[in-house]
This record gives sequence, C-alpha cells and structure tokens, in this order.
Amino acid sequence: MKLKYFIISLALLLSLFVYLFYRTEQTVVNWLAIQILGWEPFHQIRNWVNDRVILSGFQMYSLPEALWILSITLLSKRYVIRLSDRAIPLWFVPVLLAFGFEFFQWMHWSKGSADFNDLWGALVFWALGMLVFPEKEPKISLFQSFNIHAILCTGTYAVVYLAHVMN
Repeated sequence: MKLKYFIISLALLLSLFVYLFYRTEQTVVNWLAIQILGWEPFHQIRNWVNDRVILSGFQMYSLPEALWILSITLLSKRYVIRLSDRAIPLWFVPVLLAFGFEFFQWMHWSKGSADFNDLWGALVFWALGMLVFPEKEPKISLFQSFNIHAILCTGTYAVVYLAHVMN
C-alpha cells in the first residue's frame, strides 16, 4: 500500500515539475508560484531548469496528464458513487475525463489543442493504473466514509484545476 502512495506522489510531483518549468505561465499553478516566489526568482529558476533538463514534446504536453490519470485511477478503483439505487464505479472516470478534456479542446470549448498523444498517453496510463495494485477491498461509496483515502482521491481530482489556463 505504501508503494502505491509513493507512485501516486511521484507521478503528481513529476506533473508539477513539468507544469512549473515547461508550461505556460498562465496556468494557476504557475501563477501561484510567481505569487510566492516573485516574478524574477521564478524565471531565474525556470530558466536554470530549462537549460539543464531537455524534455520532448510528449514529456511536456502529454505526460503530465497521463501521470495524473494514473494517480486518480489508482485512487479511484475502490470507490463508487451512489445515485439512488445505482452504484457507479469510479474506475472509468479518469479515462472518461481524459477523453472529455480532448473533446472540449477539439470543439474549442476550452483552451488548448486536441492531441492524439494526450489520448494515447491517458489510455496507456489508465490501463496501467487498472492493472497495478488490484483492488482487494470492497467497493465503497466515496462520500459514505470520508477517510484520508477518500480525501486524497477527491483532492487528486481537484488538482486538475491547477493546470487550468487563466487567460
């Protein structure tokens, strides 16, 4: 179980690294970093990292989402959301979100551009998340027993807001 949380933490930290140092300054997470560090120190650190760590297009633009999909898949597998007499498993929500994000970009309803690599990466990392650490515990309602695991699961869904482009 500790290995699972280590993988989730590492995946989210790698995504944060890419967003902070390689993505637009207009994302919420970069705006927060600029507010905390100041404009000049943020850019000095960003430039230093960019000079030393070279990333491919996939690593900059598709990998962060794929890692996020892996994280929320690993956290979501044990939960369902109950709607009346139905229990909807959360294991399919991460891949549904990935396809939804790309659809919204393709329709120009949100910022960004639709990219097949994003879908491919999300699908592969979702499948990986489904295969790794099989869930042995019974499916429980996400909001029925709000423990630390449920808070982490909900919070990891909320993390996607940090990647939102403000302007």
